[in-house]
Amino acid sequence: MPNFIIIEPSQYLRMPWKNGLGETLEIQRHEDEIGLRFRISQASVVEDGMFSDFSGLHRTLVLLSGEGMTLKHTNHTNLLTNPLDMARFSGGDETHATLKNGKIEDLNIMVRDTDTQARVEAYTAPCSFSFSNNDTLFSGFYCNEKCTLGIDNGEVVNGEIVSVDAHSTVIFSKDTRVLLSQGSGVFIQVFASN
Repeated sequence: MPNFIIIEPSQYLRMPWKNGLGETLEIQRHEDEIGLRFRISQASVVEDGMFSDFSGLHRTLVLLSGEGMTLKHTNHTNLLTNPLDMARFSGGDETHATLKNGKIEDLNIMVRDTDTQARVEAYTAPCSFSFSNNDTLFSGFYCNEKCTLGIDNGEVVNGEIVSVDAHSTVIFSKDTRVLLSQGSGVFIQVFASN
């Protein structure tokens, strides 16, 4: 039985932005009795403007494509210029985006700041990474381009080699070692912080 599934962009849920100025492709979302616990989504930013207010959530934003943007927050500034550059900030910050030269695509990871954390790491082939899936709410790898992954959970001799299309997400269900031999992307792990 495979220890992963692949979700393609056609399976993502198209949702309007909270501020009504665009839309996002929702990759994963988890709500509980308190409200939104985490959300992972992909979006296009086509013009300068204010980000939606997501007070109570911590955000990690990863530049996927385009020539970049500057994020000016309440108390600091992030400059994203290259694919896989990241910004981490409070969803309650007043955040203004200024595009460098036209539209960009980004990956947005939001987690509830009172009880949830996210490990977000960018990887470019060739490299490997491993993780424990104990006590996690989500473990996955977003492919920013076509990727070739060797996936080994200790049950398959020499692991399993999979080719994953750009903008698809591999979701893992067990402790895993991953060898990224082609492409680049973002590893995301969401877990309880208390």
